[in-house]
Amino acid sequence: MTLSPVAPSERLRGVDIARGIALLGILFVNARFFFGPFGFVMEPSAAIDGSAREAADTAAWFFVETFCTYKFISLFSMLFGFGLAMQAARARAAGESPWSLGLRRLALLAAIGVAHWSLVWYGDILLIYALLGVFVLLATDCSLRTLRWVVAGVACVSAFLALVGGALIGVGMAFDAAQPAPAEIAASDLTARGFTAIMEATGDPYSPVWIEAERAAFREGPFLDALVFRAVIYAYGFIAALFSYGWHALFMMLCGVYAFKAGLFSTEGSALRRRIVLPALAIGLALTLLGTLPNLLFGFEHIAVRVAQTTLVALGAMVLPFAYAAIIVEWGPRLPAFLAVPLERTGRMSFTVYLSESIVCTALASWWGLAWFGTIDDAQAVLIAFSVWLALVLFATAWLSVFRIGPFEWLWRTATYLGNTGPSRPNPA
Repeated sequence: MTLSPVAPSERLRGVDIARGIALLGILFVNARFFFGPFGFVMEPSAAIDGSAREAADTAAWFFVETFCTYKFISLFSMLFGFGLAMQAARARAAGESPWSLGLRRLALLAAIGVAHWSLVWYGDILLIYALLGVFVLLATDCSLRTLRWVVAGVACVSAFLALVGGALIGVGMAFDAAQPAPAEIAASDLTARGFTAIMEATGDPYSPVWIEAERAAFREGPFLDALVFRAVIYAYGFIAALFSYGWHALFMMLCGVYAFKAGLFSTEGSALRRRIVLPALAIGLALTLLGTLPNLLFGFEHIAVRVAQTTLVALGAMVLPFAYAAIIVEWGPRLPAFLAVPLERTGRMSFTVYLSESIVCTALASWWGLAWFGTIDDAQAVLIAFSVWLALVLFATAWLSVFRIGPFEWLWRTATYLGNTGPSRPNPA
């Protein structure tokens, strides 16, 4: 039996719709990073352009932090694990090792990830997904019983690291509060650019020297300065992923493998999905709201408030995505066709749409496009994110009315299956 890609008739509509919706939630979060200096984005007490928060900015922050931050990337991670498990099962059914197929697939993903962060945007997840995918492939060979123990162990590590992360935030804020106020920096001292500015800022993204140089790099260029900031910020994120988000993503991917083996997203899994919704929604929202509401009630500057936000938002994101997945997979296919079909096609082209979100937003932010970097506040970022996502939904809908797969999906399949991509010619009218 020759192994070939999943045919459109074999796809699960609910899973594709979930991917399409997840791409909106991911962009709501990422938009802040596309348009604001890293130090401003990581500091919730100000808008991402560095100005004082207006009511609309606070509302946008609360919406994104409560319902989107970590939640939709977690859903996407779960579906990534689900997809790897499906591919591994199909390889075994065809009498082939899932490793030759899987490693080719992951190697190409890693290569595209490197190109993504170096040429487009530092927030790439593809390289980390490719590395974690090796462990996910190992898990596809586990029994359900063994997999439950593995998932539980990784969940414990992820939860522990969320607690540690919150504690470190508290220690850092207390340390900063004990320091004397920094001297005022004259405008003439903010002229350093590129790596020189990073060195003068001692690698501190909150430093005015860093912020001004980052703003100049992305709004004015040149490419080399922008590349330096992308590389350094990506390195910060990659190191952080080893001790925080990477474990969370691995947990969600392993849950995706478990979902495949348990039939959670199949037709037979409907009853289980319905049982999951209310508990996951209640627990996940309760944890998250306990982390975000105190910011509105007491302000963003209190140490205890920030510790609670960091910890509880991360813990809530270990639960709430299960409710999202169950709701969308169960009821998404029942939406009217004018909604379900575009969302499904967006999910089928999720790889292309994810990369296109980065390309379009970077074009809007950078010197070679509209140079909006550092001029957009939180509320505007949410509106831009929705507009970009909607445009890409329309693009995916139109593309798949002519072609069978998206352009980046075609590239990935061609390399994965060594040219045996199945039908990719335009659809018949």
